[in-house]
Amino acid sequence: MLMSKKIKRVLIPGTFDPVTIGHYNIIKRCSEMFDEVYVVAFQNTEKKGKGVFTPDDCLNMLKIAVSDLDNVYADLTDVLVVDYAKEKNIDFIVKGVRDTIDFEYEYSLFAINKSIGGYDTVFIPSLPEYKHISSTFVRDMIKYGRDISEYVPKGVSEYIKEKK
Repeated sequence: MLMSKKIKRVLIPGTFDPVTIGHYNIIKRCSEMFDEVYVVAFQNTEKKGKGVFTPDDCLNMLKIAVSDLDNVYADLTDVLVVDYAKEKNIDFIVKGVRDTIDFEYEYSLFAINKSIGGYDTVFIPSLPEYKHISSTFVRDMIKYGRDISEYVPKGVSEYIKEKK
């Protein structure tokens, strides 16, 4: 009897304004655990207009960040997470969490996504060395003219410098 392996597709949603080295670490770890990883910049209505970068910039930075990962696909959308997941036949949503505050917030989103779309969320803890890095932190470093190269994936710092 032949056993067919089911492909596992996961979605890592975020605003990625900008993508950080912590995001990249979660994405890379997922690329090693799952067959296909969709990393998608969602235009978050709660954060709309508060970001520094355009949605297209966020997508371009994601593409640069994941260019070395063959099974990772970067995308941009303004639909609901569950609608995107259904469209791409996603099996699970993945969220990285840095601390209990992140977990509380992401857990509430899990409950919503489970309720309206039936999707389970896999929580992946941040490695300790990335726990303090957030997009907000990186945006502040940019605002004050600080070097961000150690806080963003390879190539992203150069992209940001070109945009300024």
